[in-house]
Amino acid sequence: MSGALLEVRDLAGGYEPVQIFQNVSLTMSSDTSIGLFGPNGHGKTTFLRTLSGIIDPWRGDIVFQGQQLNRPGERGSRRFRNFNYDAVTRRRMNPKLVARAGLIHVPQGNLLFPEMTVEETLSVAPAASAGRGRPKDMLEQVHTLFPRVYERRHHKIRFLSGGERQMVAIGVGLMAAPKLLILDEPTLGLSPKLRHELSAAIRTIKATGVPLIVVDQDVEFLQTLIDTLYLFDHGSISRKIERAEMPSHQEIMAMLFGETAR
Repeated sequence: MSGALLEVRDLAGGYEPVQIFQNVSLTMSSDTSIGLFGPNGHGKTTFLRTLSGIIDPWRGDIVFQGQQLNRPGERGSRRFRNFNYDAVTRRRMNPKLVARAGLIHVPQGNLLFPEMTVEETLSVAPAASAGRGRPKDMLEQVHTLFPRVYERRHHKIRFLSGGERQMVAIGVGLMAAPKLLILDEPTLGLSPKLRHELSAAIRTIKATGVPLIVVDQDVEFLQTLIDTLYLFDHGSISRKIERAEMPSHQEIMAMLFGETAR
């Protein structure tokens, strides 16, 4: 697809020696957002970690705004399991360059530094923006989107609730001025009130024109955000569904688990 924001071609990856996903291909433009849905443990998070360069792809291509982010070709085999190849082998992907290109990943779980304050945490993120946007304007956007983040700006991360930490994590992603924002299970484990609050904020982010890749177990939430849904099953994409054809939650369960699914 000419002029695509992101092209993923026959991507495979995992954690040595286990391959987690294989033959994943998708394309998205700068005016669309996509969702990934599927059972836990089937490779969605590993796929996202590979897209952002946290782990190296085994083979395939990741092209962002026409720039190939990973070293092409297939990864060489590792015959000796006890040898640390990473110490002597150049990585196939540089996550720093990925972030500077504008592909920003907010990973699943609480990965913020607990002893830093909210204000300190947000102040670090513009280093990944490569000059995109003005930090003052981006900070104002985060505070407007998440008033709780402003209220807690002088608190250490370890004193925040799970929902507040997730707001800060998404705020960090926004402070990096993303051209594409990846959110992995952004509402996981939150109370219904905080889940609703965070969901509304993510819809606002999308309305500002930031393309999204979102993984979530709530199909109804995904349907309010995305243009295309990819069903991820046993480490590969089993089906692509456009917004106009979006099925119900029960129908998606049947696609994944059979007609007897409830």
